[in-house]
This record gives sequence, C-alpha cells and structure tokens, in this order.
Amino acid sequence: MPLRTMDDQGVMLLRQHLEALEQANAAGDVKSYLRANYAFHFSIYRATGSENMLNIIENLWLQISPYFNMLHDSGNYSTANQHHQQMFAALRDRNAEAVRAAVRADIDAAFTVLIKLLK
Repeated sequence: MPLRTMDDQGVMLLRQHLEALEQANAAGDVKSYLRANYAFHFSIYRATGSENMLNIIENLWLQISPYFNMLHDSGNYSTANQHHQQMFAALRDRNAEAVRAAVRADIDAAFTVLIKLLK
C-alpha cells in the first residue's frame, strides 16, 4: 500500500473515523459503527490511489457487509477497534508493513468469528 498518497489531512480524517468507531462501539450503536467502519476502511483503500483495487474491495465489501451486523454480539467490534488503532498508528508513522499486518488481522478476526456464527 503506497503510503505517500495519505497526507497529514488524510491521517487526521482517519483519526476522526477511529473516534467515531470507538464512540459507536461504546454506545452499542451498530448502525453508526458500521457507517464509521466503512468510512475508516475506505479512507485507507482510497489512499492507495488504485481504482482497480478499490473496485475489487468495494465488490467484496458489498458481498460481506450484510453479515457485519452479526459481529456486534460476538465482541468483534472491540477487537476490530484494536486493529483499527494499529492501522491508524501505522499510517501515522508511515509504516507500510504494519498497515498491511493490521488490515489483515482485522479481516482475519472478522472472518474467524463469521465462520463460527454461520456454521
């Protein structure tokens, strides 16, 4: 993920999305959490500057997002926020490898929970 495309203003906006995620999770507001989660993730994905990758991710997001509601009762939103904090810190520090690792951990954690819930 090329970090050169996320400037300081982008990092500040990402921080606002992270705060919205944390507030929504604390309030148990699933709708607000899901909106903030989308905004947070797609701020990162757009910053790559790759329209092709963004289109692929959007398509996958549309397929899986109806299941995101199921993650609330599992406690995954809190786990996800830990990954979001790691993503934010890595982006702020311009550490591409740490960004990749945090994004992957976030996706893997949600996948693991969803597989258990859907069985």
